[in-house]
Amino acid sequence: MPVVRFARLARFPLLMAACTLAHGAAPGTEWADERQAGRFVLHADFPLDEHPRLAGELASLERDVTSALGVEPTRELIHLFLFRDSRSYQTYLNEYFPGAPVRRALFIKGKQLGWVFAFESPEFEVDVRHESTHALLHSCLPTVPLWLDEGLAEYFEVPVDQRVYDNPHCSPTRWAARFGRVRPLRDLEQLRDVRELGEAEYRASWAWVHFMLHGPPEAHTVLVQYLRDIQSNMPPGTLEDRLRRAVPDVEARFLAHFRNWRPR
Repeated sequence: MPVVRFARLARFPLLMAACTLAHGAAPGTEWADERQAGRFVLHADFPLDEHPRLAGELASLERDVTSALGVEPTRELIHLFLFRDSRSYQTYLNEYFPGAPVRRALFIKGKQLGWVFAFESPEFEVDVRHESTHALLHSCLPTVPLWLDEGLAEYFEVPVDQRVYDNPHCSPTRWAARFGRVRPLRDLEQLRDVRELGEAEYRASWAWVHFMLHGPPEAHTVLVQYLRDIQSNMPPGTLEDRLRRAVPDVEARFLAHFRNWRPR
């Protein structure tokens, strides 16, 4: 069954019986603009020149995700279907994915292809980057733990110059760290359903991802090896256990990371 992820705070599981887009674009569909950026194939019912940075950002996103996580990229194409407004977006989904709920954007993973759907809104480019991150992860990995899937998507959804210091999650996480508040990783690893995730869970997932990408080098090594084991279909165990072995005082290091985190 396809894996489905929904953008931002409206992500709910959806089981689909079949997928009619087995070869990318729907038959008979005419698009105003189509182009390719790396492994992303963009189909839009409006001129993509209206978002001049989007194609370049997607090509860079692919490189950034595989480089930061140490996963081997695949040649699997990812198709993006982009719409001018919510009406045309929902009409398309109703035709090819009957039963799909009304959501601002979503990622669907079939057996051989991944699809991202979004329509223009104030958060359009954020939504596209977020769902495209899901698509990249699921094209490389046979499975992705829910919290990590969402934490990485939250990390990569912002423009590249905001990822390290200016993600909206950064300020409240630093404030919580000042008071010694840290969400245990074991709690996040127990999440199985996106309906269990609220803003606090998305923020905590982002925070642990940030810590592993920009904190102690040994934490980053743990993340990379964990994902490599998943990619190799080896039982990975829990990431918390791996982190504790590599970084015994991991919560204290996490708090220190955010208390001291500021532009250098």
